[in-house]
Amino acid sequence: MTRTALWIGLITSTCLMCASGTALAQQTSGIAGVLRDTSGAVLPGVTVEATSPALIEKVRSVLTDEEGLYRIVDLRPGTYVVTFSLSGFKTVRREGIELTSGFTATINGELEVGGLEETVTVTGEAALVDAQNVRRQNIVSNELLEMLPTSNKTINTVVTFTPGFTGLADVGGQYTCQLGGGCSTSEGFHGKKGTKVNFDGMGMENMAGVGNSSYQLNAAAVEEMVLQTSGISADTNADGPVLNIIPREGGNTFHGTLLGVYSNDKMESDNLTDALRARGLVTPNKTLSIWEKAFTLGGRIKRDRLWFFTAVRDSGYQRTYGGVFWNKTQDAAFALTPPGASRIVVPFTAWVDRPRNRESGRWEWTQSALLRLTWQIATKHKLNVTLDTQKACNCGSTTTTDAQEESYSYRFDPNRLYQIAWSAPLTTRLLIEAGAGATISHWHQFRMPGVTRNHVMIRDIGLGIAYGARETYIGHPNDSDRYSERFSASYVTGSHAFKTGFDMQQGVLNTFTQGQAGDVSYTFLNGVPIAINQLATPYTLQSRFNELGIYAQDQWRIERLTLNLGLRFDYFNGSVPAQHIPATPSGWLPERNFDKVTGVPLWKDLNPRLGAAYDLFGNGRTALKVSLGRYVRKTGVDIANENNPITTSVNRVSRAWTDNNTNYVPDCDLSNFEANGECRAIANQNFGKNNPLATRWSDEVLRGWGKRDSNWDFSAEVQHQLKSWLSFTTGYYRNNGGYYFYDTTVRVTKNLAVGRSDYDPYCVKAPIDPRLPGGGGYDVCGLYDIQPQKFGLVDNLVAPTSRYGKDKRVNDFFNASFRARLVGGALFGGGFDTGRSVKDRCFVIDSPEQLFFSRAVATPGAQLPPIDFCHVVTPFKAQTQLKLFGNLPLPGNFVVSGAYQNLPGPVIVADYPAGNAAIAPSLGRNLAGGVQNVIVPLIAPQTMWEGRITRLDARLSKMVRITERARIQLNVDVYNVLNSSSIRSIVTTFGMLWRQPTQILDPRIFQLSAQVNF
Repeated sequence: MTRTALWIGLITSTCLMCASGTALAQQTSGIAGVLRDTSGAVLPGVTVEATSPALIEKVRSVLTDEEGLYRIVDLRPGTYVVTFSLSGFKTVRREGIELTSGFTATINGELEVGGLEETVTVTGEAALVDAQNVRRQNIVSNELLEMLPTSNKTINTVVTFTPGFTGLADVGGQYTCQLGGGCSTSEGFHGKKGTKVNFDGMGMENMAGVGNSSYQLNAAAVEEMVLQTSGISADTNADGPVLNIIPREGGNTFHGTLLGVYSNDKMESDNLTDALRARGLVTPNKTLSIWEKAFTLGGRIKRDRLWFFTAVRDSGYQRTYGGVFWNKTQDAAFALTPPGASRIVVPFTAWVDRPRNRESGRWEWTQSALLRLTWQIATKHKLNVTLDTQKACNCGSTTTTDAQEESYSYRFDPNRLYQIAWSAPLTTRLLIEAGAGATISHWHQFRMPGVTRNHVMIRDIGLGIAYGARETYIGHPNDSDRYSERFSASYVTGSHAFKTGFDMQQGVLNTFTQGQAGDVSYTFLNGVPIAINQLATPYTLQSRFNELGIYAQDQWRIERLTLNLGLRFDYFNGSVPAQHIPATPSGWLPERNFDKVTGVPLWKDLNPRLGAAYDLFGNGRTALKVSLGRYVRKTGVDIANENNPITTSVNRVSRAWTDNNTNYVPDCDLSNFEANGECRAIANQNFGKNNPLATRWSDEVLRGWGKRDSNWDFSAEVQHQLKSWLSFTTGYYRNNGGYYFYDTTVRVTKNLAVGRSDYDPYCVKAPIDPRLPGGGGYDVCGLYDIQPQKFGLVDNLVAPTSRYGKDKRVNDFFNASFRARLVGGALFGGGFDTGRSVKDRCFVIDSPEQLFFSRAVATPGAQLPPIDFCHVVTPFKAQTQLKLFGNLPLPGNFVVSGAYQNLPGPVIVADYPAGNAAIAPSLGRNLAGGVQNVIVPLIAPQTMWEGRITRLDARLSKMVRITERARIQLNVDVYNVLNSSSIRSIVTTFGMLWRQPTQILDPRIFQLSAQVNF
């Protein structure tokens, strides 16, 4: 299906109200309750009206049913007035009802006998407990974002305010693939991973991996950020948490903001302590600048009919990273190769005194221009249209094992978000909603300054660094687009809120890969060439997916009890179109053609969602909640990519190289794959062909019902409004999630060419080291080495885990949190979260090592119990968090605010490269295949940790009133007030550098900002 045809289909389907929906229907708020007379009898037929400036239609109205119940749905966040009127009774007007996204406020009423013209105005306490919905969610409002120290606001800002969510938001707003974490590993909530991110209820992630963040949040356009973590209803496909961005809208009154944020290296302290220097950390990260400029304007084009809102934002940061350097001898003038050579090899010289400029380290920037239109087409028809076009750069992203020239740098261009959403309350009971959206994500790598097409990428395995250039570059095209649609119909009465609908997404990936320096890279050992790597590029990798969800759910109120019942059908189909690769420019390979591949995977699942909320005293102040649901794995084109014929071909091959004349030029014919000149034969004669050793996938894991990773999620909570300004929530949460990307519970990779009897056991003596448990010297046993006659035999098949055993994962967590809004505008919140996780994979697939690997009793008197490495327990102390935030108004229009986080430190791992000489006495022979080292973990997983991470951020604000409708907010922020140097990551290879810190908290930094609201 072409992109044009796809969009024609989307527009047509939306107009016909048969469009499908995204993974998350728009989160709307509601007001519900029961009306009685002064005797306590219920009152049917009462007209209930909700009015708010947040509604372009001004008012929404319903009638109470025969039980006196009413429910108003599809309300935007904002402040509401509710009016109750019935002939023969006085009109009751309830003011000051604050609604946040996804919250249903319980507003009961009592009507006295009298005339309709008599109005009783009531200003009641704010509803802080949702006594009808069972989903747990944390809401970060625009008010919080403006008042608290949040620096460059990104999707990760919500992590700061959510106890239980792992990860740490970067002060500069550094790009991350996933909410709170990296690309191939994901942070999460209570052990659950694969967080989804949506904008106004529709997906905004691209097709990289299982779906990464590419569209960068335009924080100036945010009304609220809503993070759902458990009890998620059937209208949502959510394996882990779901973050939904609620955008701002225009209004009948013109309003806007002007924001400026700045910080630089002169405003940053130094937190490199003597203790850290003693552990080998010499050059910490250094922030050079942080900036944000934003302008918003919203208002009316036509009163009560057409509103607009626009937000323009430019933000970014520059930062150098410890141990990462540019190459001082990158220029061709320093080339080791002879003049005129077609490929340039340069030596590496760390440029430690390079002058600082924009390109000194990592620099990221995002420029975004958003427009949102709200159109009341007719009394019962509303349309929202959102357009956001962006340019962004993740420039200079690298590690200590890569020179800056080799960095993984790319620009997002174009990066766009398109959405259209229609809603129609056709009657007081029937609501129809539909929408369509697209995340257009094209990101292209580029050569860093100083890198030409002829520079060769060198990976020196002796020096532990790569330099010169990247081996390949991707882009032009690198389309990673997501299209999504949704449709739902809701029938709402006082006691029921029935909703049914379906949602659909399509993913399109087209990635062009081009090799550098004529499709070669070199491997050196301490500056000496030892191997050539030849590449089969260029080629364009193409993958697709279609995802469908159909659901039905009902929220059924029976007096004080509200049942939340739902069922969802999920369908996922990955595919690969027919692909053509032209002959390589190097002349090494002819053209290649690959047939279309379908059903990679083809999964179907039924997922029940059950929940109950009980209004304990009938006043909406105390709710008991319980929920249980099944959720399926977040998936993109990752499975299709693994089964793509291009991926399973041999596209890279190595050959040994002896540079006899030290001219750094391979004096051989690279198109001759046999040994010739200075070059040995290529290591794999299937170069450019289908790899007969490529991993195959069983139909049992690719197709069928219940084949997808899934998670049963249970929660039990008590929510209580202790005072009119204070609410508490405490709960117990249990799930069997924790899988993500390559880490799966339902499938394993089995080498059919070998069996458990083809391995021989051995033990390794841990080195003596006071940093190891018991001082070291203990035996690590249950290690196995393949027998020599079986070495190198590979016939891998991805098969169901159930053939070999059961992958069991259990996460048990407890949470206690609070929110308080005091008189005068003070706001406080936060909570405590802790839990225990178990991961049990104690079964044999190939090697018995997968079952029997353990640490034996240590040296006499060390008191170290045996530990099975296949049974990993992450204890409470490794997952305990405390997060607090708040703001306090002071005299003179000053406000002080802050955010505090106390988190577990990084786990300590000791990967010991045990040599053949140390292994042979126990094994009774040398390691098979001439292998010289084996990596042996010396510490059982999740048993040792670095110190806890503590960060306190603070802000002092001054409010200056300019006019009745305009004010300036001046801010001084201090991040890491205590200048903590908590360790965030360490070297995990056991040796001289073991436990050397590689990253610590960024030092204390001041930041200035000003915001004009009008």
